[in-house]
Amino acid sequence: MVGRLRQFRYWNWAGWIVAGVLVILFVLLPLVSRMSTPYFYELSSVGDREAVAYVAATQVVSMPAPTEAPAAPAVALGNGSPAVTERLIIHNGSMTLIVNDTRAAEQEIEQLVNSMSGEGAFVVSASERGGSDDRPPDVDMFIRVPATRFDEAMDKLAAMAVEVTDRYESADDVTEEYVDLKARMESLETARKRLLEIMQNAATTEELLMAEQQLTYRETEIESIKGRMQYLEQSARLSSISVYLRPYILGQPISTGWRPAETVRKSVERLVQRFENFGAWLIGFVIADLPWLIFYGVVVYAAVRFGRWWWRRRQRKEKPTTEIRNDQ
Repeated sequence: MVGRLRQFRYWNWAGWIVAGVLVILFVLLPLVSRMSTPYFYELSSVGDREAVAYVAATQVVSMPAPTEAPAAPAVALGNGSPAVTERLIIHNGSMTLIVNDTRAAEQEIEQLVNSMSGEGAFVVSASERGGSDDRPPDVDMFIRVPATRFDEAMDKLAAMAVEVTDRYESADDVTEEYVDLKARMESLETARKRLLEIMQNAATTEELLMAEQQLTYRETEIESIKGRMQYLEQSARLSSISVYLRPYILGQPISTGWRPAETVRKSVERLVQRFENFGAWLIGFVIADLPWLIFYGVVVYAAVRFGRWWWRRRQRKEKPTTEIRNDQ
């Protein structure tokens, strides 16, 4: 009797293990695969883009360079160290100002910029948002001022506010990048002159076309470097300041525009939207997922039934042998 109980427990546990393995194979793995497919697709897309960028980069790098490149020149200071005479520092600032009247503060800032217009200062952009009859709008401005008057401009802007909630200043030294760009440009210009001489003395059409191709590449690089150098010079000469003007709320009258009916309408809209989302999910589940779950359930149920039938059949085969032994 004890032996039969042990066999029963053994085959019962074996059936549950088989059922668990089938559930993992036919239910969990397909669901995990479906959930992770967009992610792997995104990774593959990123990989493709990186591969394309790599190929493009290698194509550019693999283009033949001039036969000889002169060393980068260095301009010495009074102490003899290899550096440029004047360092290029890009100053950037950002301020959030609480003011009584944002439009009046905007006009003051425009006047401040106009007072420096002779040195190149100007207003890049100005925008308003919000606001009503009882509340001034929020104003965002972006201005450029001379780098020599950057600190002065920041202090004058702060003096316009009732409160300065945020003030940020940064300085980025781009001298090394500028010197490197200048050396590269001189090297490319030297190579361009040599290519022009080669084109004038070319003996065959093939040599002429190859020299023309290299000349086009060098001229493109030169224009790109000149644009970058001009940007660095302009950024170092004129500093950027972002100004965010916010009204002094405590100085404004209390708003009495609360509308309960509008609040109820918005709440009903959110409720309907959530019902719509639930309905969309339910439809997708019934059409796309439920048939597969039923199929996997039938497969697991059939496997369990088959395991029980096989175990009972084996028990019936072993029963006569056990009875014969008991008779003896």
